[in-house]
Amino acid sequence: MGLVGLPELMEILSRLEGQAVQVQAGQCTRARHRKSTCTRCADACPTGAISWEDGLVVDAEKCTGCGACAAVCPTGALAAASPSDGDLMTRVREMASEKGQVVFACPRCIEGNGDATGLVTVACLAQLHEAILVGAAAFGARAVVLVDGACRECPQGKARDVAVASVGRANRLLGAFGSATRVTMQGTVPPEVLAALAQSTLGDGLSRRGFFSLLARETVRLGAVTVDTVLSSRGQAEKQEPKKGELPVALPAKRALLLAALKRLGTPPTARLDVEGWATFAHTEACTGCQMCAFFCPTGALAKAEDQGKVGVAFRASACTACGLCVDACYQNAVELAAGADVRKILDDVVEYDWMRGADEAPWQRSATDKIAKSILESLEL
Repeated sequence: MGLVGLPELMEILSRLEGQAVQVQAGQCTRARHRKSTCTRCADACPTGAISWEDGLVVDAEKCTGCGACAAVCPTGALAAASPSDGDLMTRVREMASEKGQVVFACPRCIEGNGDATGLVTVACLAQLHEAILVGAAAFGARAVVLVDGACRECPQGKARDVAVASVGRANRLLGAFGSATRVTMQGTVPPEVLAALAQSTLGDGLSRRGFFSLLARETVRLGAVTVDTVLSSRGQAEKQEPKKGELPVALPAKRALLLAALKRLGTPPTARLDVEGWATFAHTEACTGCQMCAFFCPTGALAKAEDQGKVGVAFRASACTACGLCVDACYQNAVELAAGADVRKILDDVVEYDWMRGADEAPWQRSATDKIAKSILESLEL
């Protein structure tokens, strides 16, 4: 598999950037470390616009703007742009408070049924990751519906798999937090929503670009607000300016939105969250304490730590999206990333310290003479 440097990666990924996708190439695990094995965006792409088989290849002509790549990206390297997650959540909040339910549909589903007044319209259901779906419940929706009747005949029908996975994660999260709301997928628009639709039609001539422009104008008309005011102060992605010699770190906006939504749901009856996308960090005895796992972490879940002569890492379960880069980057294979996390530590944004070695014990800094001398002394002690 070819190695792609950051400048080249930025140039290639920029081909995806447009109406539907925003690119932050520096957040991509493949750009941060050559041993990264992440291929989530390519695996999810329904048209083959993205490929990692021999280095990164992006065919902009094949990109339909479905947003599947952004929905599955764990680090925020790819994110929805128009509508953004914040804009979409604004519409979700309005529908949840006014209707008590939120119904999502794509242009194919609503074609011929009137305008989108009673629906939350998205280019593709694949854009709807669990933060949006759980957010609907957090705002009071008693039912959340994804209308998938058009998926079977859609050229990008594979993207439905991404939506199905998001629905599954959302329902497991809602169940873990004791919410009675469930997310379902239905083949047709619910009758009560159809009855509320206006008589004007979308029209067969509405292009994808026209749809995005229309949706953007409608969002502004409805009074779009910034992400942090949609849910809470945690609804805005945390971005930390890197120190000299360090890589940029940013909490993906969708994780910030999801954390805020979970807090709105209240205290869960369960102590542990065993849902994909959450993990717990640990290291084995093979760890040398080099802290490279923290150096390469893109979301800020891991950070270098030193205190009272000890060196290790600080771990925040709330910021860990289980991207797996810490595992891939460890040359000692000493990182263990276990699925699931403690709910309290997530909601309270607890920082845990994992101490690895003494501050004066840096084996990679010893000279060859020191290493030989230490080896001889250790053998004599035996």
